Amino acid sequence: MKMSKWSKIAVLGTLMGTCFTAGVYAQDVLQRVDAYLRNDFKVVVNGQEVKLANPPLIYNNSSYLPVKELGTYLGAVVNWKDSTKTIYLNSRVNPQQPAEGNETNYTEIVLQYPYPQYLDYLGGTYPVLVNITDQTYYRLKDLDRMGVSTGGLRKAKEKYSEDIYVSEEELKKSWKETPQISYLINEPIVITGEQDPVKLKTIRAYVEGFRYYEINKVPYMTNPIIIDALPEENTYSYLLTENGHFYRTTLKLTQINGNNNKPDYVVGSSSKEDIQVTRVK
Repeated sequence: MKMSKWSKIAVLGTLMGTCFTAGVYAQDVLQRVDAYLRNDFKVVVNGQEVKLANPPLIYNNSSYLPVKELGTYLGAVVNWKDSTKTIYLNSRVNPQQPAEGNETNYTEIVLQYPYPQYLDYLGGTYPVLVNITDQTYYRLKDLDRMGVSTGGLRKAKEKYSEDIYVSEEELKKSWKETPQISYLINEPIVITGEQDPVKLKTIRAYVEGFRYYEINKVPYMTNPIIIDALPEENTYSYLLTENGHFYRTTLKLTQINGNNNKPDYVVGSSSKEDIQVTRVK
């Protein structure tokens, strides 16, 4: 009988401290064992040898591998939720989902009521851009980051930004659990794809500084929607509204020497692109 890729891997619960900040366990759930680290063991995933930061461990003639590292090589999302002492492995595969779907003939939507929110899903918390029109739509690249498999689901393309979205009704076919709004994170300016606290602070301060300004006595009110890190380092796509109109601009960080020789940054931006102007194809 052929075993699945997950059933071939034994996971030792007491090893999770090498991959997660697991907190303090009650004494009665711990079990002390004698085991051996085998740095000489090779691990091959899908025909490709991989170098694990944490070597295999041998206990009672069974091999135990670090679940977070291995999950990454298997294309899975691995999350740890300390409050319930639960490890989530999301393989990104829904066996009931069709293999093919509408990937090119998109339904057309427009930005109407876009807003960011943080969602709790399978042990992780993720920023997601939501757009409400006739339905509730979730931006595809945020769903990818969450580990939601959307192959075979009908998709929609926003007319001006050309971002791809999936409706909530379609996603109900693919959710492994219904995401919940997270109330633990309260960031008025949501930035995706960036973890550096200095960069985050610099970008948020810059955006806050331009919430209200005047040019030739004409007032401008700016409201940030979401900021996304781009593949180019220190470069970000900034979606905003200004005087009720949708715009997109690019932010660029430049490193300078800060206090005590610690890195600091200044922000520059390109001219705002009016994304509600019809594009010529």
